[in-house]
Amino acid sequence: MWIIIFAAIVIFIFFVLLYLLRPVYRPECLLTLRDVHVVITGGSSGIGKELARQLLNEHQARVTILARNQQRLDECRQDLALGNNERLLCLSVDVGQSYADIEKAIQQACQYHGNRPVSILINNAGIFYARTFEETTTDDFEKMVRINYLGVVFCTKACLASMRQHGSGRIVLVSSQAGQIGVYGYTSYCSTKFALKGLAESLQMELVRDNIYVTVAYPPDTDTPGFAEEKKTMPIETRLINDTSGVVSAADVAKKIIISTQKGSFSCWFGINGFLLECLTSGAQPITSILELISQCLTIGLARIIIVGLLNTFYSVVTRKSLKNNKTK
Repeated sequence: MWIIIFAAIVIFIFFVLLYLLRPVYRPECLLTLRDVHVVITGGSSGIGKELARQLLNEHQARVTILARNQQRLDECRQDLALGNNERLLCLSVDVGQSYADIEKAIQQACQYHGNRPVSILINNAGIFYARTFEETTTDDFEKMVRINYLGVVFCTKACLASMRQHGSGRIVLVSSQAGQIGVYGYTSYCSTKFALKGLAESLQMELVRDNIYVTVAYPPDTDTPGFAEEKKTMPIETRLINDTSGVVSAADVAKKIIISTQKGSFSCWFGINGFLLECLTSGAQPITSILELISQCLTIGLARIIIVGLLNTFYSVVTRKSLKNNKTK
């Protein structure tokens, strides 16, 4: 008798918790992206270019690429335009400088694509310095904040009116695993990428009633020309820490970002390290499924232990006397 009563109480509490902790919003999955207008910042190379390639070739979307370097834009257009001339627009804009220029570019893009409003904005533009705090100049910090953070703010503001006109929208913020964990040599980079999470959480709460959903992507080290170039000059400590995890392809990163955007997922993580960091940093972020919440709750304790072990490895690398001696020679 008592067992039956106890079981009934447990079941009752379980269903109450399911009700109280259910996702407040459930984004509709975008089943097709055909002729959907997508704006990609920093799309002339790396992850951004691969996103444009897949959206054009596999999803038949209409794509606008915003990037600073005109030469790279021209090369990008030549590479991607085969069969996509009418669906691809490349505009030279510095997203970290003039909001008026960005607003003008978005208006031009909508007109070019047959007055189609922006349905998806992928804030991918970013710069990356692998230098210690002491070696990073104040100008470097300011430039990083302008492009990696303010560029996201400016482009999102410029696209919001278009999304509201459309009655829905998706906003993607491409952060990094360095936006979830601090790493030696990434003081300027980590700080700007951490800022995107706070922006995303508050922005999602403001935009949910407009049927606009935010996704934050946390890619690990990705095989791009920019990363390969930066790796040549990064501190040896940073390089040794990076070597403890693998490098993923830009194609794989782009594919998962697109899938997460279609689903309306708040977070987009990669690999086992990404899952552990996602559980640890989920904090007060919104959820889109009860399964997501359960997996985070069940894993967070174990994830904390594993990450501390990983951090100890990083600190062991940094405190090696041999590395310090090499630097002083």
